[in-house]
Amino acid sequence: MTQISEAPIKEETADDLSESSTEDGKRRKMYVGLDLGTLQSCILTKLSKPGSGEHHGILVPTIVGYPEDGILAGILPGNSKMLHGDEALGNSLHLRLVNPLSDGVVADLDATRSFLSYLREKIDPERKREVFCVIGIPAVADGEAKSNLQEAAKGAFDGILFIPEPFLAALGMRDENRLQDPEYKDPVSNSLFIDIGAGTTDFCIVQGYFPKPEDLLSIPFAGNEVDVILDNLIREVYPEVEVPLSMIRSFKESYSYVGENESGVRVKVPVEGKPRKIEIGKQVGESCNRLLGEVFESLKAVVAKASPQSVFDLLQNIVLTGGGSRIRGIDQELQRLLADDGYENPEVNISSKEVMPFVAIGALKVAKAARDDQWIRV
Repeated sequence: MTQISEAPIKEETADDLSESSTEDGKRRKMYVGLDLGTLQSCILTKLSKPGSGEHHGILVPTIVGYPEDGILAGILPGNSKMLHGDEALGNSLHLRLVNPLSDGVVADLDATRSFLSYLREKIDPERKREVFCVIGIPAVADGEAKSNLQEAAKGAFDGILFIPEPFLAALGMRDENRLQDPEYKDPVSNSLFIDIGAGTTDFCIVQGYFPKPEDLLSIPFAGNEVDVILDNLIREVYPEVEVPLSMIRSFKESYSYVGENESGVRVKVPVEGKPRKIEIGKQVGESCNRLLGEVFESLKAVVAKASPQSVFDLLQNIVLTGGGSRIRGIDQELQRLLADDGYENPEVNISSKEVMPFVAIGALKVAKAARDDQWIRV
């Protein structure tokens, strides 16, 4: 799996923001799509031109840092009271780091509010626009989760909408220029999306309309759980090894796979301050296979709820997205498990070999199409 660091995908130019008000003095509206992730977030301000692959917005780690007590002047950039994203990670020695989200929902209201305001400043630093933001949320986020996120968005955005992330991924993947192509499988027409993130794995039956509750399933077993399992498995074999979970995550992202156990994965770790290489191939495979098993069992439960007239075509359009979709072999292994269990001609594909912000792209498409009366004013 690939970890994306904070970087502009394509920044807006000054000309894009120069005409910030209409003739009657009202601020112009800016529509944005936000994939608010447990570990990283993506906010888009413009859709790419067909075939260009350029997206206007930013990718940023979802992290907030507060200065440690007694920190000396000049240590932190600008003597900041708070840092976000890569800047927070780069100064982690002198900060108390806080994850605003846990399992895809607000865990720290103040940190989430600060992080959303930071994103707003990145896309509209002079606050010349009215910003309307569609935010992707876990598939079965409850009323409390939505209420907390709405509270956190106050002051950051002028209007918001919440849409399940797997549906947005399907919409983001959709190529409107190919809808007349008889060979094209429209991901929005009849598909089953599985979004494997850091905090949750979300399942969504997508059949041309906003999903109903019965079309959705979310489980709190995803990338973060794999990290914990891998950490425990490594400690069982190498009890002398003490490394942070962030290092464990980097091992997983570099070497993750599913299927039969493999060897030959050697990583360098510190033991009492000295470098040492350890073999972790088996442990990486076992931890990722645990995720595969959880996804498979939940997938069967979702398929059982699909309408009889759609289920056979649905099984041939299963799409994996999110960071977990980049575990080596996860599409083939999931397809094999389905076939071995008696499902007819299942076809499992990965949304993209590249890191693509499909949820944010789908969110921006929804934002541009939403009616004025659909927005929640904050």
